[in-house]
Amino acid sequence: MKSQAKLLILSTVALIFFGVAAFFLRNLIFGDVAGTYEQAAANRPAYNDMWVSLDVVACLGKYAEKTESTNFIPTGHEYYYIVWMKDGSFMPISVSKKEDREYLENLTNATYDYIDKKTQDIAVQPRTFIGTVKSQETKARNYYDQALTRLNIKGNTTKTIYYELMDCSSSKTHYRLLAGGVLLIPIFGYAVAFAGIAKRKKMMASKEEEFLPK
Repeated sequence: MKSQAKLLILSTVALIFFGVAAFFLRNLIFGDVAGTYEQAAANRPAYNDMWVSLDVVACLGKYAEKTESTNFIPTGHEYYYIVWMKDGSFMPISVSKKEDREYLENLTNATYDYIDKKTQDIAVQPRTFIGTVKSQETKARNYYDQALTRLNIKGNTTKTIYYELMDCSSSKTHYRLLAGGVLLIPIFGYAVAFAGIAKRKKMMASKEEEFLPK
């Protein structure tokens, strides 16, 4: 009986943890697009943990990538690109999905074909990305600065440079699946605990029946 009681307590703690996490991540799990990248980059605290949109029309290439690992086993990758925006400004974006990376690579090739006057316009169609805005990690920021300098963008006072990162490595589906997975833990715990309690009651009832007169 003690094991079932402990399981019930742990399941309750897990359920409380889920409730707290869902409250603080409610905008990421349930929220719609709250604004544009430009709005969020100008006032990041107001758009903290909110979804924002970005219309990507041109790309100047990848400047960094990061591999996340657990026990030396790769579990995820992020790829960082410099986006050339409609108004002529520049900003960083990170993606992890294969289709996003392939799109940005194709867009990069098309952008340089346009810059080199091989084409009259950028052959790849614009696309809207949805993500969150955050500050870049120090190492990624250094690579970003180096890439801007190499492209002769940094130091040019006529060009606007954004430093806030448009993080598109996670989606609303990702957060919903994560929340669902966490919620399954206390549900499974309650199910096992109540099944154990019911089984114990049944065993006790059968033992009592052994002593009843036939």
